[in-house]
Amino acid sequence: MTRALAIAIVLVAAGCGLGAAPPRPSVVTEQADSTEKDPVVMVQIPGGVIRLGQEQPPRKAVGSGDSTRPGPGQTGNPQQITDRGPLPSPQVREVRVSPFLIDLTEVTRAHYLRFLEETHYRPPWVAEPWALEEWNWGAQYTPSLADHPVVLVSWYDAVEYCAWAGKRLPTEAEWQLAALGPAELGRRYPWGDTYDGSLLNHGMCQEPIFDDSDGYLTTSPVGAYPRGASPFGLLDAFGNAWEWASDLRTDEWGDYGGREEEGMLVDPHTLGLGLNFVARGGSYYFHADQGDPEANAFLGETRRKTSGFRCARSLE
Repeated sequence: MTRALAIAIVLVAAGCGLGAAPPRPSVVTEQADSTEKDPVVMVQIPGGVIRLGQEQPPRKAVGSGDSTRPGPGQTGNPQQITDRGPLPSPQVREVRVSPFLIDLTEVTRAHYLRFLEETHYRPPWVAEPWALEEWNWGAQYTPSLADHPVVLVSWYDAVEYCAWAGKRLPTEAEWQLAALGPAELGRRYPWGDTYDGSLLNHGMCQEPIFDDSDGYLTTSPVGAYPRGASPFGLLDAFGNAWEWASDLRTDEWGDYGGREEEGMLVDPHTLGLGLNFVARGGSYYFHADQGDPEANAFLGETRRKTSGFRCARSLE
């Protein structure tokens, strides 16, 4: 695909008022022109080593009731489910991630609308009362939410969008590197190791869970919390919407492909098919200091009012 790109080198400002932090690296951003199908700024991640997996059983996650419906080629009936605690992850190990590109922000409703108009793909819609009231896309688009992340999209929907845009979903390892930086930074959150609720769109730890103390009861416009940016400048990596990754959730390293270099697994990715796909980062309905935004998974058919995605692209 022909791309007309303006390449700019930007130095991401260090620190977020949370004390001393390691210098943040220079980041290459690619700004697509208006003729692109998916005119989204992409950030070039230089690659690095991360610690992937879980060192201890994950804590219970705060969540919401949502619905599932069949994805392409799937059969079955919609069902009501609730968030469980994150499914098991393999024991932590260091892995290396090669350089790649990833969207600066989550895919917005405006971007997704363009995809729907060009492909006539089905719009976000779930046959449940909670969705009928305000979440489903009907005949009328809501311009006031154009710059909010698209939600109510299944893993299969996200894969279709990425393919249309000439991109793909990031692997979990890629997502983690882009969101938290390399292992040497030791970050639990994109901005550091200390939770700060002013740096993301989040929920509460108790009922009613929905929380507008951060300025938004549900989703916020992408990039509304620039001080919560990741070491590489990613916006809304935590909060706003859970983000699909391409990998299945598994607790066995034997389920991963990749290549070995000097005893280290490089570019790990799960092999084969399964039910539960990785979702990372939490949402507006989630409190990242109490639940675990590092390891969650949802059925691939699930369309949730809290789940969206961003795209990635390999560097070749």
